[in-house]
Amino acid sequence: MTTPPLIQQLALRNYKSVGVCTLRLRPLTLFVGRNGAGKSNIVDALRFTRDALDSTLEFAMRERGGIDQVRRRSPRRPTNFAMSLRVELAEGIADYRFEISAVSGGRFSVSSEQCRVVAPFRPPSVYQVTNGEVESWSLDSKPPSAAADRLFLVAASGQPEFAPLFDALRRMAFHNLSPDAMKQPRKPEPGLQLARDGHNLASVVKELQQSEHPSLARAAEYLRRIGVPVSSLRHRQLGAFETVEFEQEATKGRKWRFDASSMSDGTLRALGILVSVLSSSNGSSLGPTLVGIEEPESALHPAASSALMDALIEGAERTQIVITCHSPDLLEHPELEPDSILLVANDSGLTKVAPLSETTKQILREHLSSSAELQRLDQLIPDASDLERQEHAQGMLFDDAI
Repeated sequence: MTTPPLIQQLALRNYKSVGVCTLRLRPLTLFVGRNGAGKSNIVDALRFTRDALDSTLEFAMRERGGIDQVRRRSPRRPTNFAMSLRVELAEGIADYRFEISAVSGGRFSVSSEQCRVVAPFRPPSVYQVTNGEVESWSLDSKPPSAAADRLFLVAASGQPEFAPLFDALRRMAFHNLSPDAMKQPRKPEPGLQLARDGHNLASVVKELQQSEHPSLARAAEYLRRIGVPVSSLRHRQLGAFETVEFEQEATKGRKWRFDASSMSDGTLRALGILVSVLSSSNGSSLGPTLVGIEEPESALHPAASSALMDALIEGAERTQIVITCHSPDLLEHPELEPDSILLVANDSGLTKVAPLSETTKQILREHLSSSAELQRLDQLIPDASDLERQEHAQGMLFDDAI
């Protein structure tokens, strides 16, 4: 098995409510904080990168209301925003960074973009683009054309040196699941990845079913642990439409079958999460490289949170998972590592993010209290020194990382 891509570090500057932040991500990362703290904005920065690469930068901007809605609001409004990612690939490390500037008339341009991929036994593969002009290109081939209104990585991905990074970022998946969209029979769609609202769940189930992927059986098992008496689930064709069919054991060896429209909202949300986080396997082109989920515990009974966290921990062995959370229920799990929790707070309109303080981590490691108990008491304390370090290191990170 090969190692799945892993975003080791994410740095943001002037993205939505975020002023500056430098975050180290783990295979499973929980952004924990109150409503309105800015948790979703941090995850959305990753989704913005995916959208810009998978579709176009123009689409990524328009879906968020334009650059004026993306760059941070403040009395002295910044004219640009920037992101930097360090990604562990199967055969090396990639540093990728871009900065986007506002232009008059609500337009934008990519003022700079850099990428450096380092792999064993070969020289680094590097490019740098400034205002639509390729300033450096380390490969022997002629560089593709650049444009100020799109990310150059899309064009550079035609080269095998940059293709793994492009594929890793393009295959990230983000979910804010809609049970209403998942209940309705749908016309078939590509099922390699679950859509943001989950409407193509039946197509994903069919893809997994045809490939004999073990995630369907595991998803049914987790549904039973959550409290849904389902023995199996499968794709079902309804003429030109398709849905998900659930099977339940009845008396005297009989079986009852239900389609998605008969299932509860909580069951469908849980199923969507389970299918997405369990569907990827190391070295496979099937399933996402990273899964981002908004409040996965929503619409679930608190008693089911432990089983859901079991699934997230298992899924993080195959693909990176980032979630937003403000409920203590998910934090109750005994196997949740303190280093997986990043605290998010809003300070005078600015989103700030930090790991737990060393004192808080020690309390958790010695089992003097649980994350859930501290969350209920509002006693999850951020690492103040890390916040200060972020403020001082931000310029260096963006200027010298590549």
